[in-house]
Amino acid sequence: MTFAKLDDSPMFRQQLQGLEESAESLRGRCYKFYKGCRKYTEGLGEAYDGEIAFATALETFGGGHNDLVFAAMGGHVMTKFTIALREIGTYKEVLRSQVEHMLNDRLLHFVNVDLQDLKEARKRFDKASLIYDQAREKFLSLRKSTRMDIAASIEEELNNARSSFEASPIQPGYCTL
Repeated sequence: MTFAKLDDSPMFRQQLQGLEESAESLRGRCYKFYKGCRKYTEGLGEAYDGEIAFATALETFGGGHNDLVFAAMGGHVMTKFTIALREIGTYKEVLRSQVEHMLNDRLLHFVNVDLQDLKEARKRFDKASLIYDQAREKFLSLRKSTRMDIAASIEEELNNARSSFEASPIQPGYCTL
């Protein structure tokens, strides 16, 4: 969402709060989805192991292509079945690795890094805002009788605080979240 030229105001703060609540809700939903993905990948891994074990047991039971008893029981059909089981197992293993890489890792990164960066940006914004407000109050409380060198240093403090505030990751002047 992009705000075009929005001053630091109660409305801006309210919208920022709403966006933070949405991000926290998204974090919870992503974490639940991550848990579901983990269970799914574990299930796929177990299914792969089971299919490979069954295919191996079937091959062991068959005794090979030269076994006359195996051939009499339909060995060539069982061999095709074994090959199909191994292929299905391989596809499940590929699906498991893709879900692990494409979903699990990315979701975990999003939850632990990207959304955490958002919280850190808010903390930095709040700190810069507080320092700017304090510098502004200090500057506005100057009297006419204040010495020029003190007034100049307080004005420089104010300018530095304003620069830090405007350079903060969440700017009231122009914000993209």
